Amino acid sequence: MDSERTDSSPQAPEQHGPEQPRRTRERAFAPLSRRSFLGVAAACGLAAGAGLAGCAPKPDDDPTAQENEQEQPDKNMAPTDIKETLDADVLVVGLGMSGLAAAVQAASNGAKVIGIEKMNATGGNGIGVEGIFAVGSSLEVEQGIEIDPAEIVRGELEASQWASGGDLWLDLVHSSGGNVDWLMEQGVKFSGVVDDYHGNSAYPDFHWFDGDVASSGYIPQMTDKAKELGVDMLLETPAVGLIQDGQGAVTGAYAESKERGTLQINAKSVILATGSWGQSKDYISQRGFMYDNVRYGGVDGHEGDGITMASAAGARNFVSNSTFNCTNTIGEFEFKSTFIWNAGGGGTCLFVNENGDRFINEDFAQNNFELQSVPAMTQKQMYTVFDRAILETWLKDAPDELDTVDNANDEALAKADTIEEAAKAIGLDADALKATVDQYNRLASAGVDTDFGKAPEFLVPITQPPFYVGKLTQELLVGIGGIETNRHGQALDHDKNPIAGLYAIGTDGCMLYRNIYTINVGGTCNANNINSARNAANHATGSTDGKAAGGSASAGEGEGKAGTDGSADDGSADGSKDGAANGSAGGSADGGSTGDGSANGSKDGSAGGSADGSKTQG
Repeated sequence: MDSERTDSSPQAPEQHGPEQPRRTRERAFAPLSRRSFLGVAAACGLAAGAGLAGCAPKPDDDPTAQENEQEQPDKNMAPTDIKETLDADVLVVGLGMSGLAAAVQAASNGAKVIGIEKMNATGGNGIGVEGIFAVGSSLEVEQGIEIDPAEIVRGELEASQWASGGDLWLDLVHSSGGNVDWLMEQGVKFSGVVDDYHGNSAYPDFHWFDGDVASSGYIPQMTDKAKELGVDMLLETPAVGLIQDGQGAVTGAYAESKERGTLQINAKSVILATGSWGQSKDYISQRGFMYDNVRYGGVDGHEGDGITMASAAGARNFVSNSTFNCTNTIGEFEFKSTFIWNAGGGGTCLFVNENGDRFINEDFAQNNFELQSVPAMTQKQMYTVFDRAILETWLKDAPDELDTVDNANDEALAKADTIEEAAKAIGLDADALKATVDQYNRLASAGVDTDFGKAPEFLVPITQPPFYVGKLTQELLVGIGGIETNRHGQALDHDKNPIAGLYAIGTDGCMLYRNIYTINVGGTCNANNINSARNAANHATGSTDGKAAGGSASAGEGEGKAGTDGSADDGSADGSKDGAANGSAGGSADGGSTGDGSANGSKDGSAGGSADGSKTQG
């Protein structure tokens, strides 16, 4: 994925916060910009995958799902030509943002870890991530930044219409500062800048990586740390199915190594970090998009492999309720351009469907550009309509783009002296589109949109030739979510019970959002990559009760149980207060000098004593 930021381009529109506006956004007839689009897109954070794509099962609420599932082959069927068998405590499938964090945390806890990666390098879509959300990090404390965590939790729950898990947001927000400090202890480099992401976040919570990109500040450092801790990382080795015992517990995975052939990897726990479904035709369709109207803009390797394997193992498919990072574009035009930002993002243009009918107020995405592609799922096809005056206003600060549009030979953009001619050129009914434009112009002249309530400042008549009609395509960078999980990252079965030994993290198991990626608070998706990774790794190794190495103040109070999951308060398996459970070379109440406990702790402290079990995370 191209993660380049163009600082010379105009500022993107500011956004309101989830609870109360921290700034006043100027609503005016002014051009928008994609200045920060890729960065906000990248701030999701995406993990590289491992696995085989396949025909996806239908959602649970589909009445034909059971019948269809019976007709599908077993995607986790054991290969017949296994060349080598490997053993591990933890198998991490996918070594992107979340996979690397899981591997490092599990290895730090003393576990024997194997990490397999589908592609020929670590990082996946994570190479373009610019930074991460955090509240209460040492960087914020040093800069005197204070943010009320409850304000963020409530705001994000409101933004999701209370459909997201409040426990997930509580864990994430209260663990976020400690997670950033933990990353720095692992060698991750931050620039030191903490801000509101170009004015696009409601709070100064965005922590920029060194060089403003994970390919500089995160991926190399975490890859090196994993190697230092003894993680066996196998590249070009996609997983092809999960191994289950007679009770349904996941006990490993099969993989196809380019160099070593078919592998059977036995593991006590498998952590899926395959980067979700952005390249999968089946899952794109499940989510509601018209597949023929979608093009993929991320890094290769994200066919929903983890979802497919987890579903075959009995996990609940969450794709239909997942979210995505997706925007509109036109034909071959550069999707970062000011032209596409405006023509596809909505505002002063007119949106119509395949029948030439208007179906939405076009200013709907002004405060969250991630909304712009959502209405496309309600129609067979979506088009944008505008005239010369509107185009010139959009591009007044980008005159070179005006020439590009005027001279474009792109069948997805029609230009003509009349609306009827433009409609015919793009394949729309000329009379229907003319009637729609005439009605829209009457509303614009009156200054009141009595049809859809579009804000008056965006209600601009389309009267000056030439006229333009663009066929909109959805540029999909990543699907976010797909495997239903609990707060420990455990994959859930159809009765919402954990599947023993199976975890889904990062964008595979993200359940923070519903329908759309809210982006009210910058970097939360990437923060979840790290938090879910540590949560799963700690739970899988028994280092804590799964609270992201100490978790929130509310969730980390003496929940430890001897011989079970460990203590959320101190990370020890016997509830000891030293954070080491007899086992750490330097394990302190906050998990010792490494912040994650020792790798040589006694069995009483699970595989490494403290898993950063102090309340410093909260």
